[in-house]
Amino acid sequence: MAGIESVESAVSTLSAESAISPVALESVTFREFHGSDMKYLEDLLYELWLDNILKNNTRVTHGKNFAGLSKVKGLISRDYLLSYLNHSTYAVTAVLPSGIPCGYLLGSCSICGKNRPTVRSVSISLRQHISDILLKTTKYGRIYLEHREDTQRAFSILSRSVPKDCGGEVILFAVRGDVGGIGIGSRLMNDFKEYLRSNGCGRYFLCADDYCNTDYYEKHGYKRISSTDVDYKDGRKGKQFHLYVRDI
Repeated sequence: MAGIESVESAVSTLSAESAISPVALESVTFREFHGSDMKYLEDLLYELWLDNILKNNTRVTHGKNFAGLSKVKGLISRDYLLSYLNHSTYAVTAVLPSGIPCGYLLGSCSICGKNRPTVRSVSISLRQHISDILLKTTKYGRIYLEHREDTQRAFSILSRSVPKDCGGEVILFAVRGDVGGIGIGSRLMNDFKEYLRSNGCGRYFLCADDYCNTDYYEKHGYKRISSTDVDYKDGRKGKQFHLYVRDI
């Protein structure tokens, strides 16, 4: 999609900054997600998730060479992001001193969801509908939509195991590897937990696949309560998805 900055450009900028002056947590700004953050998060989604899967997991790619998906990576990443935003009531970005976003947490609170502005939901849904139309016009876009359907089916299965007292959900949680280990992820998560606590939520859940850092969740007190495989239409097994629950 036009206007999307390349992954290589974003990475090199971050690497250069990190190499010259190590980033301290105190210098990172945490603010509400802005529309201008989308191009950075789209690249991060593709770099951390989709690109990794296509290169390393033939089960997911059906054993084919899906290098062509890079031609529609902007559309794919934007589609995922719009879907996440459409279900979120909470969206925060971590920003480096240079102004470059480096981490994100999108989440939801069932109580707050009842009060979400209708205009926002309609706007995002409309943009996602347009994204679907554009994806359907390309071969690799249609391949992606098939994969998205498989993923949504896995999430639907896991949702049946979510405890009734889990009022919060971590929808998307990502931090650039360039600035990992200084506490950005912990700050994002702690701020989200405070948001849930202030709205009367005592527990929350998240869904993660095999390409997420599940060790992080298990190390920080998350309990895995359910897992499911993605079964493709041709009968082959794909990656696993897991449901985690944690008290605040």
